[in-house]
Amino acid sequence: MNDQHRDHVSVCVCTYRRNELLEHLIRKLWLLQNNGHFDMSIVVVDNDATAGARETVVKLQADSTIPLVYDVEPDKCIAAARNRAVRLARGNYIAFIDDDEFPPQHWLMTMYRAIQVFDSDGALGPVYPFFRNMPPEWLLSSGLCERPVIRTGTWLHWEQTRTGNVLLKREVFDQHKLWFDIKYRTSGSDKEYFREAMALGYRFVAVEEAPVYETVPPVRQTRQYYITRAIVQASNERRFRAPHLKGLSNISAPTRALAALAVYTLLLPLGLVRGKHVLVNYQEKCAYHLSWLLTMVGVDLAKQRNF
Repeated sequence: MNDQHRDHVSVCVCTYRRNELLEHLIRKLWLLQNNGHFDMSIVVVDNDATAGARETVVKLQADSTIPLVYDVEPDKCIAAARNRAVRLARGNYIAFIDDDEFPPQHWLMTMYRAIQVFDSDGALGPVYPFFRNMPPEWLLSSGLCERPVIRTGTWLHWEQTRTGNVLLKREVFDQHKLWFDIKYRTSGSDKEYFREAMALGYRFVAVEEAPVYETVPPVRQTRQYYITRAIVQASNERRFRAPHLKGLSNISAPTRALAALAVYTLLLPLGLVRGKHVLVNYQEKCAYHLSWLLTMVGVDLAKQRNF
């Protein structure tokens, strides 16, 4: 391909006080293969108003063989950080990967090829957990770190989307001025983005062969972490779904949530018998449905994301 017309992929990373993991990620990005099909740059947006990652990135910029841009988004809002990253990106393709993740060398090339093969507007790959230590047995047995893996070639529904491992054509942002909604301050802006994009006719394909790996540190290997995560996710899920509930759904949705809370509460004693991995699963589901119901009546347990 002529250099003048070669595609350019901007890999966007939003970070918040994870400097060691961020450095590990950037060094892995340097090793990505592109087989000469595209140029690459990296955009790091620090969502810490104190610019805590600046020193780390400046050190890496001195050694980087590809363009590495750094900026700060002082508004502590993941949607705002993503939007700033897109504005700074100069590629006609935009990738997102989380600051606690890292890719294998073939990651970006596999995603890029999938977009060409399936004539899609973007590609999403799976995220697998990575442990640097031996995690508790209950955590491995619980499946709480696992995410669904979707077969390559599957056209995705918006509920199956996220920005932890994605490559998008820039035009998905530019043609309709589509941005991440800053109303979703702690989570959910990525799904809302894909929902709006799909409503406009854009299509996104699953690519099983393009995984990234999410580091699960000891702080995320506790019962409290998964309960807190469930509370935040449910709060955002309720706010996200509320505008789309119509007719009988306004009754059936809270009824189902209330029924689920009752069932999982009754199952808690069984979890004590079956083992901690089952008990934590039931506790996590209780926390989720309770938070969902409380958010519905105006009691928000997830004002800020601190995990």
